[in-house]
Amino acid sequence: MFKSGFVAIIGKPNVGKSTLLNVLIGEKIAIVSPKPQATRKSVKGILTGEEYQIIFVDTPGVHESSKKLNQVMKKYIDEALEDFDVAIVMTDNKGEFDEVLEEYLRQIKKKNKKSILIVNKIDLMDKETIEKVKKPFLERVKFDEVLEVSLLNLPDAKQKILEAILKLLPEGPKYYDDDIISTETERFIVAEIIREKIMNNIGDEIPYQVAVVVDEMKFREEKNLYYIKANIIVEKRTHKMIIIGAGGKMIKEIGRQAREEIEAFLNSKVYLDLWVKIKEHWTKKQPLIEEYIDPRF
Repeated sequence: MFKSGFVAIIGKPNVGKSTLLNVLIGEKIAIVSPKPQATRKSVKGILTGEEYQIIFVDTPGVHESSKKLNQVMKKYIDEALEDFDVAIVMTDNKGEFDEVLEEYLRQIKKKNKKSILIVNKIDLMDKETIEKVKKPFLERVKFDEVLEVSLLNLPDAKQKILEAILKLLPEGPKYYDDDIISTETERFIVAEIIREKIMNNIGDEIPYQVAVVVDEMKFREEKNLYYIKANIIVEKRTHKMIIIGAGGKMIKEIGRQAREEIEAFLNSKVYLDLWVKIKEHWTKKQPLIEEYIDPRF
């Protein structure tokens, strides 16, 4: 009996959704940052075993906002919840719960599909806090499985979660070949690696207004390396100067960190050519938001 299906991962920002995806796949598919809204679009990771294939859909953090960028990001959550076999709802030690998350729980309940509640970062909580965090979720949805884990600090977390998913996954076909671990292009993942390094190296305000677009990516056989030209898009000149840094120090450090990770991802030497460009108010212009968040390579 072969099992397969789509597993939607939802939750508030920074509860560990992208970390969960990366842990389960065993490869870095989604970027991870302590800053909010690291994930801007749904990212699909594919895990294939001898008797199963799971297509995970990592979604942006659930939150309410009237900003144009957030409205576009919300569409990806809505799409993920239109057709799924199992929903994973994640929370953590902060236990954030609001009306937007409650609405998504109503959608899950209405569809009468299988669901798992994962309480992450239990190493930061006592038993009383764990029960307090679970309460608003359990009051609204009858979850098929409730798991308490620490993705980063408890080694059995991956196996516990995988076993719970396989228990609920229906019989189905193999959708993708065994060697495919993501539906995302190499260019998308390269751009996300660069954006992650920007987010983790500069202040709190700027990352929200930064996008990365890979303009050129070619393997140069004569030099036995990939040439990658990427544009870092910002809204203000002051943001551009911060990313470049005094004497170009910051952009060099971002480039060094990104290049090392991209080389590991591509299993090849890389020449990374970074440019910072200003597009005023791009986060308020839907055509630019859609171009930069979900570029059609």
